[in-house]
Amino acid sequence: MNTVTSIVLAALLLSPLPALHAADAPPPADPVPAFKAKLQATLVKHLDQLLGADGAVAPLKGKTAEGSEALTFYLLFERTGEQKYRRAALGMADQVLKDMRATKCGVLAIKEKEKPGGKTILGGGAPALGNYAGGVAYILHKEGGRTNDLCYVANVIDRYPWNEGGWWAATIDVTTGEPKEPLSKPSPINKSAAIAMAAGMLSVYVRDVDPVLAARLKQKADKCLYSQIISAQEADGFWHYSLSGNDPGNKDILGYFMLTTEELMKLQQFNPAYREERLNAAVRKAQAFALKHIAPMTEPNHGPACQLHTTRESPTHYSLKEDTKRCFQLGRLLLGGGYTDEGLKIMNAALEQFPVGNVGQDGAHAAEPSALILSSF
Repeated sequence: MNTVTSIVLAALLLSPLPALHAADAPPPADPVPAFKAKLQATLVKHLDQLLGADGAVAPLKGKTAEGSEALTFYLLFERTGEQKYRRAALGMADQVLKDMRATKCGVLAIKEKEKPGGKTILGGGAPALGNYAGGVAYILHKEGGRTNDLCYVANVIDRYPWNEGGWWAATIDVTTGEPKEPLSKPSPINKSAAIAMAAGMLSVYVRDVDPVLAARLKQKADKCLYSQIISAQEADGFWHYSLSGNDPGNKDILGYFMLTTEELMKLQQFNPAYREERLNAAVRKAQAFALKHIAPMTEPNHGPACQLHTTRESPTHYSLKEDTKRCFQLGRLLLGGGYTDEGLKIMNAALEQFPVGNVGQDGAHAAEPSALILSSF
């Protein structure tokens, strides 16, 4: 062996082994199936704890718990085929209908409210009305054969006080049907978005049996969405608490922003007619705002608070333990917007704090967005 050959061989032996070619490396595991399995298992555990031995659902507490959990039960039935979840959803929907029919206007009471001038009323209305009306309507529509009940819910929404400018009353006196505030005052954006969601869903659900009612509901929903809500969106994608652009100091305005976006996403999920470019663009902008300005301040992240839109009650950080519902809201926005990595990170962390078996608002606020993610992601 000559000297040159010896030097070349020595260099080859001492040099590091070449890295595997990218084509030879195994592809990274897709995290989505594991996440979906975990999400479904958590929902199953939660709902099973709400069911008694006789299959009846435990009494729930809170203004939106029954509507949210009924929808969750039905969506999980559609996912799993488990009839116990369908029976639970139908039982809850029937109870909500019974409670609605026991009132003057079909609007369930929430709590006492003080009108301008000091008079106290028993108030009810948005956004809870949109939540339970929309949830019940979806179940009845999917079941079929419930035309009378669907038309009843549609008429409740149609009769709910409306301003032709494009918004609904925030709260009414459930004993008289009169708005708490003059209808000339635009309602907070999340409240009108919730009623627009229910009106938009019902407009297609009753179209074949009452086309005049359906057209009226769609006209109202469209007026609210396209003349008010989309027009009120800031260039960065943010929606203020009110349609007039004001943010009261005593509100978590980021939470209300996420709630507004959730309502629009739900409308698009349940009525494909609203998956059109103008509303798509508005929702995408809102989801991008959530990624840029809310995700960094949401656990498990520890980034800076949102500086662009803040009030004295605005949080500087959303914690998994104290702000669980906000984490689930955010997860739904991010995954719906296609921001899978960040959405999975926040949702996987939030699932560790899921209030399994909780019969109140905490359980409902975790269950519904989780079920909507599972059925659409």
